[in-house]
Amino acid sequence: MSLEIKAMAVLKQFGILFVLGIAGIVMLAITSVPFVEQRLAQLSPEELTNVPPLWVLMLLQALQPTVLLAISILVGIGCAYRVGLHSHLIDSWVFHTPKMPYSVIEMKWSLGVGAATTIIVLLLDRFMKPALPEALQASNHTEPNWLSSLTAMLYGGITEEILMRWGLMSLLIWIAWKVLKQGITLPSQGIYQGAIVLAALVFGLLHLPTTAAIVPLTPLVIIRALLLNGIAGIAFGWLFWQYSLEAAMLSHVSFHALSFALSLLLARFV
Repeated sequence: MSLEIKAMAVLKQFGILFVLGIAGIVMLAITSVPFVEQRLAQLSPEELTNVPPLWVLMLLQALQPTVLLAISILVGIGCAYRVGLHSHLIDSWVFHTPKMPYSVIEMKWSLGVGAATTIIVLLLDRFMKPALPEALQASNHTEPNWLSSLTAMLYGGITEEILMRWGLMSLLIWIAWKVLKQGITLPSQGIYQGAIVLAALVFGLLHLPTTAAIVPLTPLVIIRALLLNGIAGIAFGWLFWQYSLEAAMLSHVSFHALSFALSLLLARFV
């Protein structure tokens, strides 16, 4: 394969995943506008003179996740297929692989794992709720809205999967494979499993800043964040390993969709 063809393949892969991932970042910026406006309203007129316009603040806020998205896509392009992980979209649109893009069995597993993960996470959260700080309990009682839930589905279900599974998990598997030299043509099962768990822990740690904005990070609060997000991360990582990036995405999207529906019912009838 010539250098020009390779470059074109990389560009196509990057374009497909970047378009998917940037949709979540745009939605995240949109839903952040009221919170930024609320903080600006608390500033004095003198302080406001040194603050850039709102649209500049939103662009700056979106810059960091956009850079991380681009890096994660490139890392995944370099690692994912080398360790046996793949994307149906890339298979079909870039490599023109002649096979069914998304099987019924895969879809059933994606939706089933998403539903099971939702139920487990909500039950654990409800079990731990009495011991949590009141501020965190109150935030869990707020009635969900369509915009925040759509953001969770797009950013969480798509952008986070590109960041955490396509980028981080693929990189961890590739590094462990090269260092430990377990497996000849592909890494050993232990390497996949270890990378799934490690990426899930990182996934949980990355949610701590959001929690810290609500309550102090006590040991129980930290354990809750790592446990709930870690369970979800392991489920989505397993789907990426066994099936595809799209399987992990669909499961993650269904997790947020079902969480929204159940939270709406609980907020109205419980």
